[in-house]
Amino acid sequence: MPNFTHNHLLSMNSKILTVFVVFFLGLFLSGCNSNFEFNDNESKIDNKIDQSTALIDESMIQAMKIDENAKKWAIDLYNLNENHAFWIKSESISSDQALFFAYVNSDTALNIPFGYFSTPSYKNETTLFEKEVITALRCAEFLNLKDTSIFNHQKNTANISQRVSAEHFTDFFNAFDNPSWIAHLLNFKENNKHLVKMHLAMNKFTKKYGIETNTNSEVPTDLKDSLAVFHFISQQLMKRNFIEDTTLKQDELVEQLRKYQFLNGLNTDGAIGRNTIGALTETNYSRYLKGVLSIDKLRGFPDSLIGEKRIVINIPSYLLHLYIDDQIVNTSKVIVGTQKNQTPLFTATMQYFVVNPYWNVPYSIASKEILPHLKKDSSYLRRNNYTLLDRNKNILIADSINWKNISPSNFPYFVRQEPGPRNSLGLVKLMFPNEHAIYIHDTPSKSLFSRDERTFSHGCIRTEHPFKLAHDILASENHKYIDSVEHYLTLPKETYLILGEKFPVTIVYHTAGVNDSTQEVQFYKDIYKKEEEIYQLFQSTPKEN
Repeated sequence: MPNFTHNHLLSMNSKILTVFVVFFLGLFLSGCNSNFEFNDNESKIDNKIDQSTALIDESMIQAMKIDENAKKWAIDLYNLNENHAFWIKSESISSDQALFFAYVNSDTALNIPFGYFSTPSYKNETTLFEKEVITALRCAEFLNLKDTSIFNHQKNTANISQRVSAEHFTDFFNAFDNPSWIAHLLNFKENNKHLVKMHLAMNKFTKKYGIETNTNSEVPTDLKDSLAVFHFISQQLMKRNFIEDTTLKQDELVEQLRKYQFLNGLNTDGAIGRNTIGALTETNYSRYLKGVLSIDKLRGFPDSLIGEKRIVINIPSYLLHLYIDDQIVNTSKVIVGTQKNQTPLFTATMQYFVVNPYWNVPYSIASKEILPHLKKDSSYLRRNNYTLLDRNKNILIADSINWKNISPSNFPYFVRQEPGPRNSLGLVKLMFPNEHAIYIHDTPSKSLFSRDERTFSHGCIRTEHPFKLAHDILASENHKYIDSVEHYLTLPKETYLILGEKFPVTIVYHTAGVNDSTQEVQFYKDIYKKEEEIYQLFQSTPKEN
């Protein structure tokens, strides 16, 4: 990963997102030696002096060691600008422009797969004029990602990088009205501020921990061997650049382990277990790819779902977020589907709540999971508050049926669980009708929310604090029955509560995200192994252009 020098503070802007950009870039770019350095006559700070604009003509571009398509695009671009340079004046650029050139010529800074752009980064010995042309070419490829993506996430393949038109690039250049060219690049025509925050959080991560590929890890065979475990943890944290040496005391190492667990979206218990071992043996390069993929998925997040009110459920983080006016007002732990019964990814519209719901048991669950219990004990339904129904919804007595003659292939009944605290849906469900029959609901199994890995459902979303979520949704629209949910709980029947304001619920799969409180990146396990094929595309030893 290239490093950068930074000798002055970026000025503040009234727009809060620009403030975030400048702040995080200061962290990312400051305090290190640079592989992309500028000499004194290249970088001059005084922008108030009237300087003559340099010329970049066709002959200069033809002499460059870039491919023919790049040459043609660059010639068209500078012809549009009457062969004037965009940034260079009197053979120099400002210090902010120097930072921008270095940023655009770093795959790591741009959060793209190494070598993905068709135009490689420039070398240190490249002339300033060539640096501008190459920066413009790479900038045009990054701008193209505003309207497309790096990956085809349905086919798990990488798309070919393209550039925006020369005209589009000049629009970007002429729209500059910002204390930072980097901030301008990230925010230009970007409606999703969460994408920008994620981009900056990844910049901070790679600046702090680097991108290493050390996979040589010997996991202790006996986790009760405290000395072996201590050595393993300290060695792994050092490999991940999380600690500087392995001479920490035990309490100091446990504290660092807790911080590392937090980085990886795990319970911060300081204990060694399967998921913590997995995080310790995972390389920072693997985490970098998770960040790259998550940013790319945010590129495809529909603008229609940004702003106002929405629920976003991220499966790998086991978290639900309620946004109102694009601000998070509720964060809830969730339980999602098992590997066998994966929660699908889709968007639907939240429409109503059901208090004291019945659970109409899906036929597959009734015939494959409940039937074996009935074969052993016909009182199973009664003891668990289930009702047996025929196809006409008439109530049947389970004890009167010879269950030995019933199999999953000829199970002719419906099973319904009555309302109550033992109901598998708990005491409330939040409905956003969809073809997958997925909804958000309460659960009597509260202890499961303390687990690191929460894949226990048949596909529906169980939430830890459903009534707090319901209250926040009702409060957001000043619903007239906002205080009636507790009353409905006292009624011995199912009650529907229709929302006045319908809004989208979307289920996503991001293995990296920004923590609500710290605004720093966190990484999550690829629990459904949805991203393994894409990881394989970039598993060779990473080397930046």
